Amino acid sequence: MTEQLSPENSFHFEIDENQIALIRIRTPNAEANWLSLNFISELRYLIGKILYTQAKGVIFYSDCPNTFIQGLKPSLLQEYSEAQLLSFSEDAQNLMRELNMLKVPVIAAIEGNCFGVGLELALACDYRIAAESVHTQFAMPQVRSGLLPFAGGTQRLPRLIGLWQAANLLLTGEKINTERALKLSLIDQIVPSPQLLPIAYQLLLNQQVKKADPKKTRTSIQQWRKQLEGNTFLRNKLLDRIENQTWQKTFGHYPAITELLELLKEPHFRAGLKLEQAAFAKLLHSNTSKVLIDLQRTERLMRDKYRIRGNVRDVSLVTILGSGYIGADIAYLTAFNAKIPVRIKDIHPSEIQKALQKSYALMQQAVKNQQLSAGEILQRMNLITGGERLVGAKSTDFVIQTVYENLPLKQQLIKESESYYSEQTILATNTSTFRIAEIAKVAERPQNVIGFHYFSPVIKQKMVEIIPHEGTCEHTIATAIHFAIQQGKIPLLVSDSPGGFINRLLMPFLNEAIHCLVEGESIEFIDRALQEFGFEIGPLAMIDEMGLDILTRATPTLTASLGQRFDLPDEVDLLIRNERKGLKNKRGFYLYDRYNERVQEDKSIYHVMETIARNDLEAEEIVRRCLLRMLNEAAWCLQDNVIQSKEEGNVASVLGIGFPEFLGGIYAYMDHIGAKEIVHQLKLHSQQYGARFAPCDWLIEQAKV
Repeated sequence: MTEQLSPENSFHFEIDENQIALIRIRTPNAEANWLSLNFISELRYLIGKILYTQAKGVIFYSDCPNTFIQGLKPSLLQEYSEAQLLSFSEDAQNLMRELNMLKVPVIAAIEGNCFGVGLELALACDYRIAAESVHTQFAMPQVRSGLLPFAGGTQRLPRLIGLWQAANLLLTGEKINTERALKLSLIDQIVPSPQLLPIAYQLLLNQQVKKADPKKTRTSIQQWRKQLEGNTFLRNKLLDRIENQTWQKTFGHYPAITELLELLKEPHFRAGLKLEQAAFAKLLHSNTSKVLIDLQRTERLMRDKYRIRGNVRDVSLVTILGSGYIGADIAYLTAFNAKIPVRIKDIHPSEIQKALQKSYALMQQAVKNQQLSAGEILQRMNLITGGERLVGAKSTDFVIQTVYENLPLKQQLIKESESYYSEQTILATNTSTFRIAEIAKVAERPQNVIGFHYFSPVIKQKMVEIIPHEGTCEHTIATAIHFAIQQGKIPLLVSDSPGGFINRLLMPFLNEAIHCLVEGESIEFIDRALQEFGFEIGPLAMIDEMGLDILTRATPTLTASLGQRFDLPDEVDLLIRNERKGLKNKRGFYLYDRYNERVQEDKSIYHVMETIARNDLEAEEIVRRCLLRMLNEAAWCLQDNVIQSKEEGNVASVLGIGFPEFLGGIYAYMDHIGAKEIVHQLKLHSQQYGARFAPCDWLIEQAKV
């Protein structure tokens, strides 16, 4: 018997001749199973159906590709009052209790993303079985929206996998794969994807799944852990240790983390549920939650907008001109995410070999992270080839230049590419400084030329800038957007301006950090100051990751186009002559081990730069100087119409340069501080440090309003 419910429902009920109830999850007109605010009443109605039909077992499963339950968008609850939020959380908790208290076994058959309230629902089931798939992941990501679980997740998760492991998942929002989930006892079994539902069904039919008793522990280890974590003194000591580790990463910027740590001190289930309700209602109305939810909403809108504009056929064959660090990473992303053939052309065979070796190492790491099976490595690696010539690549439909910043060289490659490839081939150039119009002016088919700017490190950064010039045709723009999405990137369309958007913000920020170093502030003190403000890594560590040589090559063009505020201190030449290229040759501001992990600052830097580390400045002044340079440049970008909207600029600043997300992005932070105060501080710093702090005209006008 199939229950015909409203087509707007996400849960669909069916019971068969064996009295097994199958609850299919599918949100209509959506690419993922996002739940609506009606999910509580939907599920409560189905629980009634389970009881009425005297089902002998229940299976929750999804027929939405790669998604079990994505979660519930917190923006749906932003108009609720605190009293309504308390009631909503209590209703959700009661619903999970009703599901948990059914007298028949309930199985969650999970394939795809099981996040947020989806994981809370799975926790309320008696047995969790997961598909062996790279798409099956588990997370409690609410903290990334400035929130915490609202349907009992803060109480059920620690009781299932232990307080230490649960706290890590709750406090970080980390996604884990099926292998780790099984190791943590978050799930009970992993099965091949095609057999997920049949095996779950057979388990119920053969009565191999028993009703779980929440008062009983399954193993002696769980019993020991329950006693240990039930001791108030030991529980608080453990949480104090977790808090210290968390503080070193977040520096108290996330109220949800503080609330979670306090809530987890409560050892009793029902009291913990009440605390969960109160904390959830309080956090949803906090400013941190508001800006994080706004950021996530804008990011989703950007993805949708660019997906629509990039609705063209897939790119089927890619050629990369130049290898190096960036070329190797692009080749890997193309083979790994886009799953299409990519050829690397480089005049140095040794560089091609290095790129292939790096791609293979990255794929081996993907196997370790269960993102790729061991058998798939060879398939992906066979997609990557290389050579000194363009032989056999005439059918390429997308070419990417990754050669260093040299305008004549980039123009020469445009001419060579046009003479070799077809008239439809798109010619993309990865430039951080030159205007695309300058590169394209030598082209016979300028409509095919576009900027495609990656950020270092390419593998980690989520965003890529798409930069059309005035003559770029719409098909080229759409294809570039589509290819970025194929590679797993978020595209950002920016105007044809030197430096694009991300580098325009980043360069003055990094520049000022170097000025502070030259003036006697230590490497670790500068980076630590910016990390305590909220950046994941400090500016000097960022330079090591991107390469100081890349920074110095970009600077002359930016200075010539945009002004002397982009000039680097003269002492940087000393570092370049000393071969300080950062991570790529393990000689930068920091020392690195053989695994490319930062060990400590390289104190020989001070001798090379002919300076002495005195640390005369307060950390707040270092932060203020670096941020003022970035804020001023963000205003210049608005004045020059570099980006399409401030909202996109906020997302780009977080994803592209790691601007603290809890501040809502660069423009949200500017609005918070106010133009008058920013202009006031810039003028003060101009008097003290020079013209590089001079406020832009747009900002001065805003300060008058």
